[in-house]
Amino acid sequence: MPKSIAYLNALRAFEAASKTQSFAKAGLDLNVSHGVVSKHIKNLEAWLEVSLFTRHGNRVELTDEGRVLAPRISEAFKIIQDSCDSIRATPRSKVINITAEPAFAYRWLRKQLADFKTQFPNIDINLKSAWSPPDINEGSVDICIHFEQLLKSSEVTLTRLFPFEGFPACSPSLFKKNRLEEQGVTADLPLVHESGRDIWRSWFEEYEPNNDAWKRGTVYSDLSLALDAAVDGEGVVLADDVLCARELAEGALIIMDNRRLFCDWYSTVTSQKASSKPEVDNFLSWLTEKFSDIQHGK
Repeated sequence: MPKSIAYLNALRAFEAASKTQSFAKAGLDLNVSHGVVSKHIKNLEAWLEVSLFTRHGNRVELTDEGRVLAPRISEAFKIIQDSCDSIRATPRSKVINITAEPAFAYRWLRKQLADFKTQFPNIDINLKSAWSPPDINEGSVDICIHFEQLLKSSEVTLTRLFPFEGFPACSPSLFKKNRLEEQGVTADLPLVHESGRDIWRSWFEEYEPNNDAWKRGTVYSDLSLALDAAVDGEGVVLADDVLCARELAEGALIIMDNRRLFCDWYSTVTSQKASSKPEVDNFLSWLTEKFSDIQHGK
């Protein structure tokens, strides 16, 4: 350890005494006895091999060497204080690691994160999409947002965001070309499937049980790919009001049948470790507020 650091307390005592011209008053400022201040000054003088004060009973006066040293020590302590204050005043960024179902991550969450950052500029988001939810308590994920039936909810807090309720939709060109306002979803059109044919099969079983049209069409690995395919005119997809809000508003997708199928909930789970973090609570509060006006039907 450098000698100057070893004598840091002595230098602090010297600085206080140089301002008060009294070891007793310096002791009051430092919350120590005047004897401790006197001992520090003696040790400092012995190290520097000079006298820093002339003693006059209970009063002390700086020597020439003391008057040279005093402003430099005061300036040094001021630099230390300012540096510490600057660090304490600097906001510390917090990081939240989020894994989300690809369609939700791509079509909704990514576009909304700018709003979150405006409200919470000191919270950073690491967003990763995944077809299959990870083990939320394995350590690398704070929050997972996915279809509820795929989430392992034991020992974690599960919160529902909104229901995915699918209705048949297609591109304007496909709609116009095939006069779908007259034929509806039973027209001889290809369907666009997501992760197998079960969802379309359920829609037909509920509304048109004698129709096996669900057997036709292309199967994509996730919902986001299926929705993009429908926008490109490849076929009819089961869209929804939340993830497809932009496409519906801009006319990239047209509702061709208002009959809806409840598919699943989009829900969140939070790891046990992350559940006590204020930044995670801020994100979940922001997220649930975004969906607070959606009517949870089923």
